[in-house]
Parts: sequence; structure tokens; C-alpha cells
Amino acid sequence: MPELALLDESVLVQYMAGDDGARMLIDKLLAGEVSLALTASTALHLWSHHVPDRKAEIHMSAMIRFIEQIPLTGDLAKIAGSIQARNRPDVSDEHEEIRLAELKAVNAATALETGMPIYSRDVDWYEGLGCQALSY
Repeated sequence: MPELALLDESVLVQYMAGDDGARMLIDKLLAGEVSLALTASTALHLWSHHVPDRKAEIHMSAMIRFIEQIPLTGDLAKIAGSIQARNRPDVSDEHEEIRLAELKAVNAATALETGMPIYSRDVDWYEGLGCQALSY
């Protein structure tokens, strides 16, 4: 089994939108060439913001069955909160960027604590925190 790698939310969002790079990564997952995981926070974000109808729900449910889900622990929440506080966007709390920054902080904390690389299009941001980031 290949080494486990973490996904940030953009991978599945872009896969659902038809992005070629995301599609190739998910095809590798389905072929058993890569093993992928996502945090419970990422799953929550996907379900609440990117599943607008029954067709998308069925598609996401089928895909997520092949992806390991990682729970958010108290220790991860503490590390993520510290990361988010240091890298907080300069916008109001109601803004979507705050929610995405918090989600990215959870993903970064998970990658750092588990040693897993993380697939993202925001490679520089994750690498700036010491994560091993992989573009797709």
C-alpha cells in the first residue's frame, strides 16, 4: 500500500469541478497507486459548502469511501489554532477566508503531526509552515 498523503479541500472541490490535475490524482487513488486521507474538518467543509444537490451527494459519498478520514483531536485543534492565529487573513470574522484559513490550519497541523505530505495548490503556504506539500 502506498504511503498515506493528506488532501486539502481544494483537491475534491476541483475534482468535482472537472480539474484535470485533481482528476488524475483521484484516478491514482482509485487504481491503488496512492493512499489519501482528509481531516474531519475538511469533510465537514465539503459537505456543508460543496454538495449542493443529490447528484453531488452521491458522487462525494462514493469518492470519500476510498479516502481515510482523520479525526480532529484536542492536540490538533491546539496546533491548528496557533497556526491560524499566526496566519490569520486580514478580513472580518464573517468572511469565507477566515473559515478557509481555519481549515487550512487544521490540515497543516495534521500534516505536521502525522508526517504526511499534503496535496494542495497552495504549496508555498504549506511549505512555509514546514509541511511537505505536493502539487497536483
